[in-house]
Amino acid sequence: MARRPLHDEDVRRCLAAAVDLAGGQSAWAARHGLTQSYVAKLVLGRREISSPRVLSALGLRELPRAYEPTEPRP
Repeated sequence: MARRPLHDEDVRRCLAAAVDLAGGQSAWAARHGLTQSYVAKLVLGRREISSPRVLSALGLRELPRAYEPTEPRP
């Protein structure tokens, strides 16, 4: 089965599920050396999930961004 890259919202859902399994934001944050307020901002989408510590805890890695032209080049 081919894996597809995850989008920001997919990663937020993964984080929210991990937080629930850990017993809440405070428990998950403490386990991974983060603050509860930072985790709350990640879950709510107020901060980008780009921290290597957060991604590693979720078993993910960041991929390079891709770009494409907006119009054909002459």
